This record gives sequence, structure tokens and C-alpha cells, in this order.
Amino acid sequence: MKKVIVLGAGPSGYGAAHKLSNENIDFEVFEKQNYIGGHSASFEFDGGYIFDDGPHISFTKDERIKSIFAANADNKYFEFKAEANNYWDGKWIKHPAQTNLYGMPAKLNTQILSEMIEINHSKDEPSINNYQDWLYASLGKTFAENFPMKYTRKFHTTEAKNLTTDWVGSRVYKPKLEEVIFGMLSPSTPDVHYISGFRYPKFGGFASFLGGIKKTGKLNLNHELTSINLKDKVLTFNNSYKVDFESVVSSLPLPKLVGYMEDAPIEIKNAASKLAWTQCLVVNLGVKREHISDNHWSYVYDESINSTRISFPHLFSKNVVPEKHSSIQVEIYFSNKYKPMTMSPDDYLDIVHKEMIEIGILDPVDEITFRKAWVSPFAQIIFDKDRAEAVKLIHEFLIENRIYYCGRYGEWAYTWTDESFKSGESAAEQAIKTAS
Repeated sequence: MKKVIVLGAGPSGYGAAHKLSNENIDFEVFEKQNYIGGHSASFEFDGGYIFDDGPHISFTKDERIKSIFAANADNKYFEFKAEANNYWDGKWIKHPAQTNLYGMPAKLNTQILSEMIEINHSKDEPSINNYQDWLYASLGKTFAENFPMKYTRKFHTTEAKNLTTDWVGSRVYKPKLEEVIFGMLSPSTPDVHYISGFRYPKFGGFASFLGGIKKTGKLNLNHELTSINLKDKVLTFNNSYKVDFESVVSSLPLPKLVGYMEDAPIEIKNAASKLAWTQCLVVNLGVKREHISDNHWSYVYDESINSTRISFPHLFSKNVVPEKHSSIQVEIYFSNKYKPMTMSPDDYLDIVHKEMIEIGILDPVDEITFRKAWVSPFAQIIFDKDRAEAVKLIHEFLIENRIYYCGRYGEWAYTWTDESFKSGESAAEQAIKTAS
């Protein structure tokens, strides 16, 4: 069979390369950046700081994937019990909020509990047409509007009623009534977060888990795709390099991939234009203080605060900060469709610093030894009502043209790192079967 072309050197591109290499298939990987990892990349800065492109951890239960990732890091990794909390209306509470409402206002808890009791005793089958309906039916209107619906506007950049429910899965915990009651009465509750434990490389940041892609075959960095000619089956890159293809495994975001096609039908281009996604503004701070949090990450519900999710990379590995220092990574979300970004990344450096003082993570006297902000142009998929039909149409068209999609942005789904890796393997397998 002819050579298979792999586009992207992130987790799914690595999965594809891993599969093709193991099957002794001739292939090449093309990556537009000068580094591997895609959205899971890690960056090392002067002063001894390492930050990932947004927080990344490995919490897979798949022993095969665990072994692959660990081997890439020379089996040097830390293993942690995940700790997370929430900031809501000036209070810190354990995550998830629905089972940890101890100390919340009595009137609020009474209303939440009344609605959850009613939900549990209702024999009516609720009509679920969107995520807001699901939240009301699962957690009650009061809890939904005070907690997840606020966070939805910050994280997904749109209202819960605009989202479908096919992304939820285990990501939003649906508690039993006794768990809610216990969490209102006791400050100490069982851990029910879907991430119970995780691994992180000792050295080099999260991308160390993905370094095996460099050993699988020919890796071409600094090759940004600029056009795809479907009729002649030719890929052209920004350095004028051209390559013929019979089959392609692509982890590129669907809107970008379709945009590169010179001869895509108008209905495919229209479908791509309907897709929505978030861009993540990442603000990174280095602090000359050893201990600034007991939690690996925190969720911020207050809509008056820009910061949406806060993580503490130094708690993942002590080797990503200078000795006796800490690090903070803050995520703020924007989107192409619902909430365009209007300020520059650097405009948020002072804003985030002040917010970290406001919510009590930093002291005004803390010395900030590192500051850097950037935008990750593709972060989360927005599961709005236009998504499913548009994605189905694009995927069918890609398969017809022997372009096999994979990963979060190829599948256009909410996949984690291990799922993305396996998605790349699956796409490579399709390429092998159709080209044999």
C-alpha cells in the first residue's frame, strides 16, 4: 500500500503513528508547530518554569495506555489522589458542589433539598431537550441555576439551554438524595469526582507522556498545511512542500481541515461554518512561595470573576517550578460563535493577578516571578444544536475522500488524552484497511 499521511502530532496523531509503525506501514507525520503535543504541548521557560497548554493529566484506567505513556517518560511519573474544590460567592467548598453544600445559606439549601426530594419522588418522566432540561430534572432548578448553569456560561460561553446532553457522561455527577443530605450536614464527605487519581510526568511537563511519536517514524515539524486538492489528492504546506496522498489520518480541527480544501462542496463548507468551539486564554503565574493551595485545581462559579478554572502545576510535579516556588495556571474561555475575545492576552495578566488576591489564593505581598499569557485557539467543543448534523455531514464527506478523522478536533467530541490516542489508532486502522 502507498504511504499514509498523518496530520498533527498531538495525542491522536501519536496514536495513529503508533499503530502504523507497529503494522510496518510507510507513513509520515506533518505538524505545523516546531514541537509535539498539539493541545497537550508543554513549554519550558527561563527561570525553571514549565507550563502545559492548559492543564493536562492522565487518569486513564487502560493499562495498555498507562504503559505506553509511562515508558515515554522513562517510567518516571508522580501518582496522585485528585483534589479539587470550588469558589462560590466568596466561599470555598469541596468538589462536586452537589454533594458538598455544608455551610451554604440555609434558605438556599432548603430550596435545593426540597426540589431534589420532589425529583426523587416524582413518577413523571421529564422531557429532556437540552442540557438545561437535564440539569433541572437531575439536580433541581435552584441548584442548577446557582451552580452548573453559571459555570456553563463561563466554560462553554453559552446558556445551558443551547447545549445538547451527549457530552455529559460522567462529567456532571448525579447524586443520590442521601448524598446531598449528608453533604449538607457534614463537612467531610466521600470523594465522588470522576477523576479519583492521576499520573503526571516527573520531568518535562505532560508532553513527556507523548514523546514516543518521535520514535515511530518520520516526523516533519514546521509543516503547516495550506491546501488540500481532493481531485488530484495533493497536500500543500506553507513551505511549498507538496505530497501526494491516497489516505490521510487527520487530527486537525474540522473547520480548519475543511477550510484547506480547494474543492469542497458548498454544503460541506456551510456545515463547517456552523461548528462552535471555545478558545482558552491561559494565564500563567510563577510565585515565590512554596504553598498556595491544597488542591490540584479549582472551579470558579462567580460570573463577576473572569477566571474559570485554576490549576496548580507545581502540585503535579515539583520539577516544573524553581525550588521553593509555586505556579498558577488560570483558564478563561471565549468562543468563535458566542463570546469573541476583544482584549489581548496580556491585558489579563494584571486582571488575573488581582482576582487571585481577591479570592484568597495569593497575598498582596507575594512576589510574582513569572507572568505569561497566550490563547489556545481550539480548546473545548461546544455541543450546541448545530453540532450533530454538521459533524455527520463532514465526517461522511471525509471518509468518501479517504480522510480518516481522529482526536478531539477530528471527532469533534469531548475526548480525553487516552481516548484521543485510541481514536488515532482506530483512524489509522481504517486507513490501512481501505488502502490494502
